[in-house]
Order: sequence, then structure tokens, then C-alpha cells
Amino acid sequence: MIKVNDLKEGDIVMVDFDGQKTTGDVTEVSIGNKMAKVAHGEQEYWYEINDLYAVPITDEQLKELGFVEKESDNGHTIYERGPFSLQFIKKGEDQHTDLHYRDETRHIHDLVYIHQLQNHYHAMTNFTLTWP
Repeated sequence: MIKVNDLKEGDIVMVDFDGQKTTGDVTEVSIGNKMAKVAHGEQEYWYEINDLYAVPITDEQLKELGFVEKESDNGHTIYERGPFSLQFIKKGEDQHTDLHYRDETRHIHDLVYIHQLQNHYHAMTNFTLTWP
């Protein structure tokens, strides 16, 4: 389950409709009703918050969002989309994600879901991270 306050228009989420899970884009949020309108394919429906789930960040999801995988000098994988890049860092106990855009770098712990990445991407670039 995801918090309705975490959702913004354009966020990518998974919805559960009669036991079938589908990925779609949030087109509208009703905080008072704890619902979000999600478009998947040519259909668009309102879903209660209990039927909305966060989409985990995976290699496949990043590539679908237009990121290109590259190897860095330190052996960690970098995902680039234009001037924006992210790198998953694992140094012993320290596990975080470095986000880079031009001269700004963010070290984010607990970056797990696509909508979280979308929110950071928008804050850093002033553009919405959507499907290419």
C-alpha cells in the first residue's frame, strides 16, 4: 500500500483490480477521499488507496523509463537519462543511492520505489519523469 499524500499527478503506481495488478500513471489525486485516478492503457479509473501499490525500482523499470545502464570506474552501475544519473552504492553497511543532475548531487537512503525517484527527479530537474 502507498500513502495518498505521497502521490502526485504523473506518478507510476501499480493498481489491483479484482486480483489483477497493472501498472499505470496517476492522473488525479483526491486526498480527502483517499483515492487516485490511474490511467493504464486506454482506461482510466478511480482506485481506493488500499488498491494502490508502489512500484519497486528495478533494472527493467529503469530501462523502460529510458535510462541507459553504464559501468562506472568504481564498479557500481550507473543509470543515465540525459544529464540525470543514479547510482546504487553498497559499501558494507552503507547502502544508498546517489542522484546527480548537473552540479547537484543527492545521497538518498531508502530510495526503493519509482514514485520516490520521480519526485526527486522532478525536484532536481523541474521535469516530470515519465515513460519515453
